[in-house]
Amino acid sequence: MSKLSRNALVKIFRVIVTGLVIAAVVYTVVKASHQLDESQIDFSQVNWGSWVGALACYVGTMVLSCLFWHRVLISLGQKPLFANSLLAFFASQLGKYVPGKALVVVIRTDMIRGDDVRTAPAAASVFVETLTWIFVGSAIASLLLIFLFPDQVVLQTTAGLMTVLSGVLTWPPIFRRLALKLGAARGSNASRMFDGLNLSTMSFGWVLMALGWCFNGLSLWLVLGGIPGANVTFSDYPLALACVSLATVAGFVSLLPGGIGVRELVMIPLLGARFGPVVAIVAAIVIRVVWLAAELLTSGIIYVYRHWFHGRGSTS
Repeated sequence: MSKLSRNALVKIFRVIVTGLVIAAVVYTVVKASHQLDESQIDFSQVNWGSWVGALACYVGTMVLSCLFWHRVLISLGQKPLFANSLLAFFASQLGKYVPGKALVVVIRTDMIRGDDVRTAPAAASVFVETLTWIFVGSAIASLLLIFLFPDQVVLQTTAGLMTVLSGVLTWPPIFRRLALKLGAARGSNASRMFDGLNLSTMSFGWVLMALGWCFNGLSLWLVLGGIPGANVTFSDYPLALACVSLATVAGFVSLLPGGIGVRELVMIPLLGARFGPVVAIVAAIVIRVVWLAAELLTSGIIYVYRHWFHGRGSTS
């Protein structure tokens, strides 16, 4: 296949991916808008500053996750610029709104690969970052559910199983074996590529991801604080953290676009026990809108930067 043909196929592929992402995001926005209309919330009474703070917290979460992903890339022997890692990470977030979530891996790998980053280790690094995120979130959810909802045995068991499964899959020796079997690296020095993926790297990730989940919990707490009549206090923060961690993990496991429907199914009953059904429903909808707004905002900034100021070729 000629170089011209390959370039044409790459362009067609990127157009298809972009179209899928746009369609999925539009669907999510329309559905969330309808849900907000049905909630009959009085927007004139909303604390908009609190919701803007929730958006900022979620951006902080993404930055922390990106820092770990960048570290994993380096541990796998790659040499990415942090600016390129940041661009690829933020741009890939909208891929999770397409069924199956595989486009997150595809978009991020396509944007980061180049002379200093090979395709196979780039893809492997995305799985390490994602599974570590799920591992820490599941562990936090498990612990908080035990103390806050001792009667929720099914949820506790589900969170516990996800903790064990994701923890096992990201344990360096096990991940190394799986990656090699799946062809993430080939050749006589293939196994050496994963030498840097050790306990030190993973510990760094556990700390960053724990901070990221704390930001996520703060994001939901701020959303609740912005809802008229919610009467939120700081003692409600552990509940917000438990809800957001369990709901996000459940949404990821479902493989549905953005975990739509599943997050709400988990979050509403838990929040409803404290704030009542109306506030719980509104919070579940608004947190989705706020996070989507953060992803659209950061992706838009990236698009402008890449195509207007920096140029496509210098970040590929």
